[in-house]
Amino acid sequence: MDSKRYEQWQTPDPLGYRFEAPYTESYSPLGFPLILRTNSQEVLAAGRRSWEESEAAFETKPIELRVLVLGDEAEPPRALPEGPVYRAQGHLLALVLGTENFAVCDLDRGFGFARLTPGVVKNHLFTAFHFLDCMAYLCLSHQHLTPIHAACVVRNGRGILLAGGPGAGKSSLAWACARAGMTFVSDDATWLLRKEPVLIGRPQRMRFRPDAVQLFPELARFPRWDTVIGKHSFEIRTADVPGLLTVRCCRPGPVVFLDRQPSGEAQLDRVGPEEAGRRLAAATTLYEFQVWKQQEKSREILLQQGALRLRYSTLASAVQQISKIE
Repeated sequence: MDSKRYEQWQTPDPLGYRFEAPYTESYSPLGFPLILRTNSQEVLAAGRRSWEESEAAFETKPIELRVLVLGDEAEPPRALPEGPVYRAQGHLLALVLGTENFAVCDLDRGFGFARLTPGVVKNHLFTAFHFLDCMAYLCLSHQHLTPIHAACVVRNGRGILLAGGPGAGKSSLAWACARAGMTFVSDDATWLLRKEPVLIGRPQRMRFRPDAVQLFPELARFPRWDTVIGKHSFEIRTADVPGLLTVRCCRPGPVVFLDRQPSGEAQLDRVGPEEAGRRLAAATTLYEFQVWKQQEKSREILLQQGALRLRYSTLASAVQQISKIE
């Protein structure tokens, strides 16, 4: 009786609770269930842009995202800023692009709500990266995962994490390792499952800087898509690359911190656990304290597999050194 009154009585609704979402699709980002509800087919297209190739792997309470699109449907796609402003306190996250384009997430509940305009959602890539991906992956990281700013390749059954800042060569080295016969997991971001030591990646695509074609001329043969990260950066689908081995999950191996040099021979050195922990933490987004403690503990467990520093000047010599890791 209460639910019928809620639906039928003409109670004023200035907050917009009577949001009608006739379109619903389910996805599995990083293997976790997610439900996307919206009143716009453009939003569904953005969701597919990010997650249509994902596969279910974990049975958890689904993340739920609701995206309400309001405004003039005839509004043309417009030039957009680099992205929203992101702010969080406790378990609440806000993404603000302006008074008409914003989102709020309850990270504890795994629930997010966004209000966007037609001119924004027509840009599927922008909507997917800055809103849908952000809400989904921050909810999943809050509840289940520890994000690691590193590429990942598998050798001898273990995932080798290639960590480093912008320009360290994570994507290029991951590609070079994969072309040398290693299995590709991720090109820039990898997630560690907190309840057990498992690394999770997004092996369906690889992202490259504009000059990557000069290093790897074969990339020009594959279909390419623009990205919103870096001017003229692009990505390819790994399924388009003959013979490339990929896997979504693997057990962890050592972390390799990349130190690109202008010249000199490639060299591997041991890194102590305290320094390695600091370097991993410095490249990780800060979360609510209780979540940060869980993530810190999982990073400590990860580093039990060891940490190395790779100084290198050429990709060939770097692959040679990585091939020596036991």
